[in-house]
Amino acid sequence: MYRRPKLHLHIGLRIFKTALAVTIAMVVARLVDSYSPIFAGLGAVVAMARTLPESLEAARTQVVALVFGALVAFGILWLDPTPSPLLIGVGVLAVLSVCALCRLYYAVSLAAIIVLSACVSTSGDPMLALLHRLLDTSIGLAAGVAVNTLVKPYNNRPRVTALLQRLAGRVPACLDACVLQDLYPDLTPLETDLRAIDVELDLYRRQHFRRREAHERDTAFLTGLEQLAERMLRELQTLCCMDAIGVPDSKNRAALAALGLDTSPADHRPSSPEVDVVTNYHLRKALEARSYLLAMLELPPEV
Repeated sequence: MYRRPKLHLHIGLRIFKTALAVTIAMVVARLVDSYSPIFAGLGAVVAMARTLPESLEAARTQVVALVFGALVAFGILWLDPTPSPLLIGVGVLAVLSVCALCRLYYAVSLAAIIVLSACVSTSGDPMLALLHRLLDTSIGLAAGVAVNTLVKPYNNRPRVTALLQRLAGRVPACLDACVLQDLYPDLTPLETDLRAIDVELDLYRRQHFRRREAHERDTAFLTGLEQLAERMLRELQTLCCMDAIGVPDSKNRAALAALGLDTSPADHRPSSPEVDVVTNYHLRKALEARSYLLAMLELPPEV
């Protein structure tokens, strides 16, 4: 029997902040008797990125593209108020070349669109329209950046710690397969988690909080946890690459049993002093890294 899937409406903080920024931008645009308030709203949407640096980057992209595109469009319209397709093409070539010369690759597409929209406009004064668009977009960008800065800045620290917890939670099954069952576990999920942690931690590092010193200490703390996770994964990879797995010693057996693993399959494995030493060394290092990582994750954050 077919059941219609339930729709779950979730309004997150970023959605709310975007709506708030658009509202503020539209109100300001009306107060200054804006020529085209829609560009103020669009500017607010564009500037509502996850972090302040991303918001500033989006705002810079919009402003630079508008200015470059407007300057080239002014030059074309000054030469010919009704430019031919050839002249428009030359204008697009000019703005793309200037952006490339100044290494403003992020503004290329929008700048070209500005030139095209001004040159093919058939209503009103295109130069005046460009000036109003620059003003209205600036209002929206300012509103977006302000809201993103002042209204609960994005904090992905819980995402970083959740990924670390998940990675540590995958380790017992891998140890069971590799050390006790003589199997080759798939370490791809752990490697994927570690790459995601690196991305999220880089994003957290680039965020701006009011308590900068505490944020820097917490970033260093999370970086240390990431290094512990890397060490744990390296030890697992080493164990998986061994030609033979030795017999766990009593200390490692106790640690594996504490994870809920059955160590009896290793009882009948032939012992080799050299292999046993190497196996127990890497196993102990993996278990210690995991234990220390989980203990550190229990500490309260500084920011």
